[in-house]
Amino acid sequence: MRIILIIISLLIALPQTFAQEKKTKDSKKFNYGVSLSANAPFVHDRKTLVNNIVVSKPSNETKMAGSISLFGRVNLKNHYLQLEAGTSVIRDVVTLDIKEFGYSSNLNIDSKNFALTLDIPLIYGYNFIKRDKYELSLFVGPKLRYTYLNKEDINNPQNITFNLNEDTNPITACVIIGMGTKISRVLIDFKYEFGITEHNKPGTFSLYENSVLISEGTFYAKRSINLLSFSLGVIL
Repeated sequence: MRIILIIISLLIALPQTFAQEKKTKDSKKFNYGVSLSANAPFVHDRKTLVNNIVVSKPSNETKMAGSISLFGRVNLKNHYLQLEAGTSVIRDVVTLDIKEFGYSSNLNIDSKNFALTLDIPLIYGYNFIKRDKYELSLFVGPKLRYTYLNKEDINNPQNITFNLNEDTNPITACVIIGMGTKISRVLIDFKYEFGITEHNKPGTFSLYENSVLISEGTFYAKRSINLLSFSLGVIL
């Protein structure tokens, strides 16, 4: 967090190097380009139910991943509208205590999650600093996320087999808020996505020890995916 604050402070200080330049009178009305992002997901567990009973929320470990997207931007003086289309990789590890699922003692099992999504955000931005070769803006907007691939890999301990059949909602909605800068043709931004709708659907589980069924039933993790990302783009 301290590093991010330092970088943002440097971005705000950059206009001093352009203090002698005049403000742009006739900026280009339309830009398009490509951007690459590094992201880190933060799983927001709202409630976890096993056989319709609320249990302790599992812990989550963030895994770095990334995305690539194409964008088009319409410039209106200090304002702009930007439409993007891209694909993202989302990774995280969920740690479950199978005592919550009917096992006799506490035992943690890791579920490694991997997802590929199609992302379509619509962003409104305001350039509160805008000079010939430099812009600094705040932006906000909605985003639709379509999950077209989702995999779970459960690491079972010896003699234990834990099966979790869980599906995801194919389309989820997010709200994006962030800060960006443009230096000539280079775009840099930091943004955070708040998941509004739930990522997971209700599922089922079964727990075996030495091939003997211990318990089975329903599982429902009411969770959304928040995403912190850093992007670097170029106007073509």
